[in-house]
Amino acid sequence: MPSHAIAWALGSVLCGSLCAAGAGPAADDEQRSVEQAHRELWRRFMSPHGTLYDYTALDGTVLVPSPEECAASQPNALGWWTPIENGAFFGGLYLDALCNRWRATRTAAAADEAHRVAQGLLKLAEAGTTPGFIARGFAADGRSHYAASSSDQTYPWFYGLWRYAQCGLPDRAGRARVAATMERVALGLEAQHWQMPCDRAGFGHFGRWAGGFASAHGTLSGAEPQFDAATRFLFVLRALHQVTGKARWLELYRAQLAATPPGTDQTRLQICAAGVHYVAPGEPPRYPESPPLWTSASSQAALRALLEMEDAAGVRAQFQRGLDANAASAARFIANFRSYANGNPLAFDIQWRALNAAWKPQPDIGAAVQLATVQYRAWNKQSPRRVAEADQMRDPLFAAWIVALAGQARLSAQAREEMRGALTHYRWETLHTCLFFMAECVHWQLRQQEP
Repeated sequence: MPSHAIAWALGSVLCGSLCAAGAGPAADDEQRSVEQAHRELWRRFMSPHGTLYDYTALDGTVLVPSPEECAASQPNALGWWTPIENGAFFGGLYLDALCNRWRATRTAAAADEAHRVAQGLLKLAEAGTTPGFIARGFAADGRSHYAASSSDQTYPWFYGLWRYAQCGLPDRAGRARVAATMERVALGLEAQHWQMPCDRAGFGHFGRWAGGFASAHGTLSGAEPQFDAATRFLFVLRALHQVTGKARWLELYRAQLAATPPGTDQTRLQICAAGVHYVAPGEPPRYPESPPLWTSASSQAALRALLEMEDAAGVRAQFQRGLDANAASAARFIANFRSYANGNPLAFDIQWRALNAAWKPQPDIGAAVQLATVQYRAWNKQSPRRVAEADQMRDPLFAAWIVALAGQARLSAQAREEMRGALTHYRWETLHTCLFFMAECVHWQLRQQEP
């Protein structure tokens, strides 16, 4: 999308004064709100292992699966719809916010929180026996886990630990451990042809970076847009060079940047420059290049990181083009925060074990996805509040992060009033899902852009 079209798209969607991020009562309100969100996250959603629970009751009650339930793939082998579904996904992105928080505050408390989440991510990489496997979260014993991982778990795991390694928080030994663990996982994935393995022999894979999009039936099938696959793959290769210093990762990155993956006639660099067109909150994805905001936002973070690591001006320009296109695509959805009524009476039932009514054995990942998709419909009926929080809280905040990650002061300024509205609208203590951690990602990313 040309730069003038990006400016027009943002300006036509977002109105209001172009005020500075760090001045006045409005900025104070935003800071207070984000701090309240931070306290609420650590009160209810942070597990003893440094991973985020997907949801809890308002009093902090959480129903953690047992080791036996994980082994039996109940409610399904992916752990979907349980509180430990997204430990690597959410933890990796949240660690980015915590590192930025530490950069801005330099407090011991901020450092300790970042260390804790980083240790949780490292533990997720040590849970399985299959090379390249990243667990989603831990059962009640702190060790057991579900069999299936995914690209949406594995890539944010790399991203969060890379941010942590580069921000100056870990000491030399800690950084060396992070680098060694990242490379060990990457070598496992490379041996699997960059497919995300399950931690059960013969169960299959869920997500693939080298090949990009693979057509599949249904909307919860693990299909991956070419943009997501390209940015994630390239980021992991480039980040590995930065943390290990080994030339082979840089050479592989350069080769893959110019390569054309199966299913497209574009190089990965061209795919990055084109960006994606996000579907509206609540709409099913239309693959290959119209993904949901919340699953694809992390790929915008990968593109931002690639821009930061890249030396070649021409390549950097292409990365920035993709960042700007995605910001324009996402910006129109930030205003949807106004649709969320903090006092709505919709029910949120944390009793995920009710989904076992549909349970059946799952011989492979395909059967697990089929079962989880059936359970998804039942889960939405059981907890309509979850749907409202997803469409009207999660997606506006993820959209704001996509805009912030573009790193363009002009673009962020045009969206700033809507972003501030999203960061101050919600009563965090009334939310059941942890996805408002994204408010911290947005706020601290914007703080990085301040003079």
